[in-house]
Amino acid sequence: MKIWNLSIAALVAGLAFGAQAQRVSEPENPSIAVAEAPPARSNQSRAQVEFLVEALRTSLAEARLGELATRQSYNARVRDYGTQLRTDHTAQATQIEGMLEPLGVTIPTEPSAEALSHLAVLERLTGTEFDAAFVQLMIWSHTEAIEQYGAQTHANPDRALHDFASKSLPMLREHLAAAEALR
Repeated sequence: MKIWNLSIAALVAGLAFGAQAQRVSEPENPSIAVAEAPPARSNQSRAQVEFLVEALRTSLAEARLGELATRQSYNARVRDYGTQLRTDHTAQATQIEGMLEPLGVTIPTEPSAEALSHLAVLERLTGTEFDAAFVQLMIWSHTEAIEQYGAQTHANPDRALHDFASKSLPMLREHLAAAEALR
């Protein structure tokens, strides 16, 4: 059991390190390509667009992780949580796409490469091993998301983005509480 806990810790630490490395080492995100036409909402800053693109990638990843949980877990509570993730994050992804579309931004259709690698790791696990790693990942990812969305609610000049982040926070907090209850 001690070895398994170390594996989970290593997975979560790898997620955290990978996210930080991706933010720091990528001077310009190639998937945030602006189309030839000027954005419809010119008051949108690059940081706000990057937040929306990353939020979309995260929602796509969470929806896939939810789907994976419904297949890989033997625990009905984890499978139910996975179903809720898939439903909520699919709806959120659709909402984010609607916000990005008028900005002339290339809309990602896949999670980040980092998220895809985490999915690949989790796909090799089943049962209690899957559950433990999945729950740890959900706690970590929702804690991070709450921090990022919370930052968007403080003195954000774009009212639509502020409102989107504010309305998303209760769902993210609910997902975090549900993941913590699955420990």
